[in-house]
Amino acid sequence: MRVLHVTEALGGGVQSAIANYIDHLPEIEHAVYSRARDGQSTYSWSGPVAHERYEGGLAGFFVRLVRKVQQERPDIVHLHSSFAGAARAVLPPGTAVVYSPHCYATERRDLGAMRRAGFAAIEWLLARRTRAVVAVSPREAELSRRLSARVPVVVALNPAPFAAPAARAPAADPAEVVMVGRISPQKDPGLFAAVAASTRDAPWRYVWIGDGDPDARRELLRAGVEVTGWTPPDKAAQRVAGARLYLHSAAWEGGPLSTIEAATLSTPVLSRDIPSMRSLGYELAGERPAQLAGAIARFFSEPAYAAHVAQRTTAVAVASSPSAMTAAVRDAYGKAFAIGLARVPS
Repeated sequence: MRVLHVTEALGGGVQSAIANYIDHLPEIEHAVYSRARDGQSTYSWSGPVAHERYEGGLAGFFVRLVRKVQQERPDIVHLHSSFAGAARAVLPPGTAVVYSPHCYATERRDLGAMRRAGFAAIEWLLARRTRAVVAVSPREAELSRRLSARVPVVVALNPAPFAAPAARAPAADPAEVVMVGRISPQKDPGLFAAVAASTRDAPWRYVWIGDGDPDARRELLRAGVEVTGWTPPDKAAQRVAGARLYLHSAAWEGGPLSTIEAATLSTPVLSRDIPSMRSLGYELAGERPAQLAGAIARFFSEPAYAAHVAQRTTAVAVASSPSAMTAAVRDAYGKAFAIGLARVPS
């Protein structure tokens, strides 16, 4: 089977997810067609993979994709992210499309209700040109089934693209509370900054591993947060492994890989209360700065609560196993391919 992975924004968790599929399904011939996000390169392919990078706008990206599918005729076209998912409107009829939204646009909280409803209508229409959905959280699977009851949906929790360490990494001194990701509205750096500012005198410090919007970056710095800038994956993992706590401040998510990586590194995760993180099983700390700050203070002052947070985090890491992910993705590809065979006239 030949699978073409397509994303208009290669980087971050999307790139790591594709790398996971390539690594764990070696019986499949994988190829990648992408546009890149500057500074967000994560884990690269473990072996030789045909990878075409497109430089240019989204319209040209889609035109080239259609031509590529017509010429190469892959068995499966796996679209990653909601923008890449829009290609379902232009791909040749009969294309075996597997779709991974990596967070539906309807989850965004920086958009008004009317725009979210518009995105929902577009997704509903495009679901008719989808043969299977690979969701990255139970929440994403639930939204997918609402869009179409006839499209098979599997949940493939992405494991960290590295093995769990044999021993706990040395803890940073003073203790660090970290967040990993692009400084953008989705990750809500303003909330992280507000939490840091409200506990500025506490005996722990806050670190944001990543970069992005300059104004939001300055807000983090004013709150006393260290901002590392874009950091190579191995260095970022070392920093997370040495942290006492990972605080996930995002306003919306699909199924973030950064928190899975923290869990694999044995760094407890506290999360803002949003639907996807609730569905994944993380310990939730509320939505407002005071609630998150209170949960962090409780984590550092109550050993029983700290142990509870660690246990919840470990459970998520265990559920995000390579074998479970591989079985789910293989199932989705098999179903999408079988639907195509069933439509071929005898």
